[in-house]
Amino acid sequence: MLLRGALWQLLHLRFDMILLKGRGSTIWIDRRVRVRGMLKVGDFAKLDLRFCGSGTIGPSFSLGDFSIMRASGSSTFTCPEIKVGANVSFGPYCNIGGGFGLNIGEGVIAGPYVSIHPEEHGLTADQTIRAQPVHGAGINIGRDCWLSAKSTLLDGTNLAEGTVLGAGAIAAKCQTEPNGIYVGAPARFLRKRKKTCSADEATAP
Repeated sequence: MLLRGALWQLLHLRFDMILLKGRGSTIWIDRRVRVRGMLKVGDFAKLDLRFCGSGTIGPSFSLGDFSIMRASGSSTFTCPEIKVGANVSFGPYCNIGGGFGLNIGEGVIAGPYVSIHPEEHGLTADQTIRAQPVHGAGINIGRDCWLSAKSTLLDGTNLAEGTVLGAGAIAAKCQTEPNGIYVGAPARFLRKRKKTCSADEATAP
């Protein structure tokens, strides 16, 4: 992976990172996107950060095997900004869009098949779906969040620090509480994350 990454960096004259490039992976990174530290792109994954107004990828970012992270799906649309904090990792088969803006805090972990879509499509009945424009508010994911397998985040979602999304949960225009656990479709509050008892608390009468 390191050798493939070094070759990619040499061909693209990008020396602002340590790149680990998986087999069959494809990588495009706009010059307006800064990459810090180590970047790992898994086997047959696609990291497409073209058509991005600005952005930062923090140290120790990992994109899982067969996953796709794409700032924009069209050369006629520019994603305003993608910001990813340090120590963020996505499992295999994830689908992450940039849309109208994506902000991911540090320490976020995403399991396999997680989908993130920071945009919406027009749905009026007086014209075809294809002819209608996209719109959106973007998605914000606070630090230390856990996105379980097959969870989905739709445009307008704001996950507070420490949020956990259960497997298969769908967060649509969702505003969560810090350290809350959310499950279901649509995602609903289940309970707060519990703190581990100290040794003194565990032995107290």
